[in-house]
Amino acid sequence: MRLNTFITALALIACCLVVAASPRKGDTKTASVTIKNFEFQPKTITVKPGATVTWTNEAGAHTVTADNDSFSSPTLSAGKTFSHKFTKKGSYPYHCTFHGGAGGHDMAGTVIVK
Repeated sequence: MRLNTFITALALIACCLVVAASPRKGDTKTASVTIKNFEFQPKTITVKPGATVTWTNEAGAHTVTADNDSFSSPTLSAGKTFSHKFTKKGSYPYHCTFHGGAGGHDMAGTVIVK
């Protein structure tokens, strides 16, 4: 009887450790945007402060440039990535300097941090 109680207690502790170590919904610190067909997909992404967004280019040559110049990638060829960490709440519109423009023109997107 004591062995069964001990095993049950160990199983319960192991279960609690797994749950405690699992990320909670909304605690994600990374997010991804795909550059595909002259679009940022998704066009708008919402993250929490401290999250890092990574853009991955699938084809062509593109940039990821904040409308207010607070971040900017080099030219990304196919298969290349660019990451930026967002620490403050706010709206961060961005665009491709080759195929879009500030203010949401053509190839553009927005990161919302809240």
